[in-house]
Amino acid sequence: MLIFTSLTVIALSSASLTISEPADGETYDGDWLTVRAIVENENELPDYVHYSLNGEQVIQIPRLNTNWYTYMQNNVNHGYSESPAPTDNTVLWTAPVTGTDHEFPTPVVVEGVVYYPSNYGTDSLYALDAATGELIWKYNTGYTDDAVTVRNGRLYTASDSLWCLDALTGEKFWATSLADASGSTPVATDDRVYAALWVPYTRDTSISCFDAETGTQIWVDTLPGRPVSCMALRDGMVFLPTFSEISESPLYALDANTGSVIWANMDSDVGYWDSSPVIAGNTVYIGGAHSLIIAIDVSTGQTVWNRDLSPGTTTATIAYHDERLYFAKQAGPYYCLDASTGNTFWSVPGRQHGSSCIADGIIFYGEAFYGDKADSARVIALDCENGSEIWSRTIASSHYGFQGSPSITDGVMYFPATDGNLYAFGTGLKYTYLDDLFTQVGANELIVTSFDDGLAVAADTINFVVTGTGIHLAPSRLFGLSVSPNPFRSSATISFHISESGYTSIQVFDLSGRIVSTIENSNLSSGQHSCLWSGRNQDGEAVSAGLYLCRIQSGETSETIGLCLLR
Repeated sequence: MLIFTSLTVIALSSASLTISEPADGETYDGDWLTVRAIVENENELPDYVHYSLNGEQVIQIPRLNTNWYTYMQNNVNHGYSESPAPTDNTVLWTAPVTGTDHEFPTPVVVEGVVYYPSNYGTDSLYALDAATGELIWKYNTGYTDDAVTVRNGRLYTASDSLWCLDALTGEKFWATSLADASGSTPVATDDRVYAALWVPYTRDTSISCFDAETGTQIWVDTLPGRPVSCMALRDGMVFLPTFSEISESPLYALDANTGSVIWANMDSDVGYWDSSPVIAGNTVYIGGAHSLIIAIDVSTGQTVWNRDLSPGTTTATIAYHDERLYFAKQAGPYYCLDASTGNTFWSVPGRQHGSSCIADGIIFYGEAFYGDKADSARVIALDCENGSEIWSRTIASSHYGFQGSPSITDGVMYFPATDGNLYAFGTGLKYTYLDDLFTQVGANELIVTSFDDGLAVAADTINFVVTGTGIHLAPSRLFGLSVSPNPFRSSATISFHISESGYTSIQVFDLSGRIVSTIENSNLSSGQHSCLWSGRNQDGEAVSAGLYLCRIQSGETSETIGLCLLR
């Protein structure tokens, strides 16, 4: 019988609240801002959080969802969270749910529960309390090498079969032998699940689409080669990497509704190995045993650029944020590349098998070893801007070191080690509350308060100055950037003209400067162009009504225009 213990280093003694936006004492030239508050409430969600501006009517602030619901956080594998991040190596708790060998799955964290399927430990799926590490339930699913996916209260895991469990209780809804652990992490939408199966005697991959509620197979396609890493899903396309020892090893793009092949990229010399596809804007990024990092056009399947990092293998899936790619090779170093060109921003010593997670300007990853017979490895936190080390922690491990990938939700970073434990780094759960803020010209006082049982338990007050109204944007002279209709309800056409061919990006930001969606990121010819924004974020989810900023960047020149989304 397993005994679950909590190695709590710091326990919150009381609730606290900090306003991180707007900045206290700052001056702003427009009256549309963002209010963001971080609440620590003894690891319990507050009943509600509200703000009052200049003593006027209070307005409730919605909580920002930072759930890490599948491998690399979302269906496009960005590995990025809007959560706060732990800024030192404090361990909140450990739980004895991993093995001492190639412990690879990523912890998935949804609504205060951590889901971890141990693949070389006990062959069990564990549901743990995210704040304490205490066991909620477990289910023996058999060998599992990849993360689970949690969607709409249902948990999908590929082990000896594809299982669908109740995420709250662990009770089985359905299972099917038409997919298993050889197909990696299942990809799920609200009503469908995509999973794969390797058929050894034919050396083929069987990829299927299942009804999320019943497990009924909707379609199946058979492709040569075997699945080697996790899939991605966006805009009605499923992206599947394959490997073959006897033929070419394509990265496939399939129609999510039918399973038919849309395109197959063959530009890998010896196969895409272990690295999963990452989709941002109009580009797929992937690496592998061939030492290449490849950028592929989503629509056509044509290679946009490739970067040869020989010698050595890239097994880590790339983490993506703010037009940068983060990863390390097995033998190092750790890279930060320009997503548009593949050029290096910086590189530092570091070697990696699993992937990274990014939050709050920090990259987290674990050291991997290959044949070094090391008995310890480090968890490492690097500054996204320059690669400098912020903190690290050495943990006893097998000779593999860290093989899995971390995740981060509500201020806590979770990482499976090969010393038999899952680690939670942080000082407690930190909940983010975020909303648009319409201010007044002149001096402003903002008070944000959190409540439990009808009582105010924490508050913060800041003062700032606003000098003008509206969002002040320079007129578009170089690109003729325009949006129609504006305001819009369902979709808007963004039109622009570029005088010289070259890499061009079109991105949508919220008023706090966070990237909402990368609509275009490719090499465009000179002339008139247009693209469509449907009011959705990078993961294909509808965003809330409000004001947004659309920025075009071509060469060294950029311009911005405002967007108003109605619902």
